Amino acid sequence: MSKLNRREFFSNSAKFAAATSALTLSTQAANAQPVQHTPEFIIDSHIHCYGTEEWVNDMVRIYRPKKVMACCLTWMKDMELMKDAIKSYPDLFIGYGRVTPDDPNAVREIETFKKNGFVGMKFHSPQRNWDDPLYFQLYRLCEEYGLHTLFHTGISSHRIKDEPQWGSSSRMRPMYLDTICRLFPRLTVQGAHLGNPWYDEAAEAARWNPNLFFDVTGSTLLKFIKLGRLDRMSEILWWSSDEAEDNPHTLKGGPGAWEHIPFGTDEAPTGLEANIERFQKMLDANNVPVPVRDKMWGLTIAEILGIDPKTRKFKRQS
Repeated sequence: MSKLNRREFFSNSAKFAAATSALTLSTQAANAQPVQHTPEFIIDSHIHCYGTEEWVNDMVRIYRPKKVMACCLTWMKDMELMKDAIKSYPDLFIGYGRVTPDDPNAVREIETFKKNGFVGMKFHSPQRNWDDPLYFQLYRLCEEYGLHTLFHTGISSHRIKDEPQWGSSSRMRPMYLDTICRLFPRLTVQGAHLGNPWYDEAAEAARWNPNLFFDVTGSTLLKFIKLGRLDRMSEILWWSSDEAEDNPHTLKGGPGAWEHIPFGTDEAPTGLEANIERFQKMLDANNVPVPVRDKMWGLTIAEILGIDPKTRKFKRQS
């Protein structure tokens, strides 16, 4: 895959951005109206490979009729299964590898995923903070290979059990990605779950890093829907791309706030429809313009990965 031209990519992002000026909650609640818009192109930017033929069949049964592509986070043990799925259904499956950052084999595994055509890499559960220099060799390798990176950020789920568990959600605060984006400016970075519960921290990190994105998978939208606060997202994602001319505290030439948010599910294939519905509710509650919505549904990730939305093929294959 050819490397992403950052100047061209972020220039295009700015051109397509629409004004998303901050509104008061009362105005948003009064004016929010459902937009009758069905996106022509959707990429699920965050879903896990379950490692079974049954999971592959479920993906084909549920995702293909809706013409949704999926970035599938895959452990090394499931790499061959994913390779076969990609070969059989290239219009659906997009291969991402997954490694444990503290595993001494992590570098070798990243190299293996790259050699086998995978285009992204997922990191989770570090023993140190995300921006610890110990991990820089991993990020430098992903930058050199042009691999999109997906980091877990925020609270991490775990099961109730008696055995001690190593790990802490505090190691995965979203602001650590700010360090990574500054040190590796050619690397594209995605944080999961908008840093739940550190939403403002995640947004402010993205505001100054045009190569930083966050999905809103997990409990984030469920929480806001339960509390009746979906419109609070406009408080968190408050800036627009065109206000930098008058606001010296906004990055000139960078994307607007909502363009940093790609669609994802982080659930089993059966969760697709419910996640689409929740994402749509968020967009409606915050009056996000249609051109920006299209980028969020899939066009941004397609451009990062080099996928032609019309053919659903990587551009090097077109």
